[in-house]
Amino acid sequence: MFEAKKLSFLAVLAFFVVGGVFAQRVGDTVQVDGQPWTVRSVSGNTMTLERSASGLDGRWRGNTSGTIITISGNTGVYTQIGNHALMQDALSKRHIAVGEPVFQTIRPSASFRPDNEWTFQVRYFTFNSNAPNVLQSIAGFGSNIAVTLSADGRSFTFNDRGQQTGQNRSTFVDTTYTRQ
Repeated sequence: MFEAKKLSFLAVLAFFVVGGVFAQRVGDTVQVDGQPWTVRSVSGNTMTLERSASGLDGRWRGNTSGTIITISGNTGVYTQIGNHALMQDALSKRHIAVGEPVFQTIRPSASFRPDNEWTFQVRYFTFNSNAPNVLQSIAGFGSNIAVTLSADGRSFTFNDRGQQTGQNRSTFVDTTYTRQ
């Protein structure tokens, strides 16, 4: 009798465990072939997955400013503000702060090399070319910018430097980040 109850309990437990593996919600992360994927949509018998940005998760130091960004999932936040004059001016004017987002909507690129190409939305700094270390404003998050992750996964580089209109330039300070 005890063995029958034990087997029944194990069968019910197995049903819940197996059911939990397949009952995914939008936003959940699942493992496919050892890689993390995020559930983007579920409709009837179809589930749409997108490779998670966890290959970029971690702490990254900017090559120019020394600013440290921590990426987790699809967002990157300031962890430490570097000593670059434009960054310090933005900090003193309270346009940026530790813990605030600097990258958002981090996603694998739809290009032919999805393992090392990503897209980010990045906070732009606006300044006048005549005073490049004086912040005029934070231009907000720009459109998706292509990012290339090095083959060894130790650095990533933006493939765009921003925009210039007359004397005003919108940009971000660092174009390359190195994993810490």
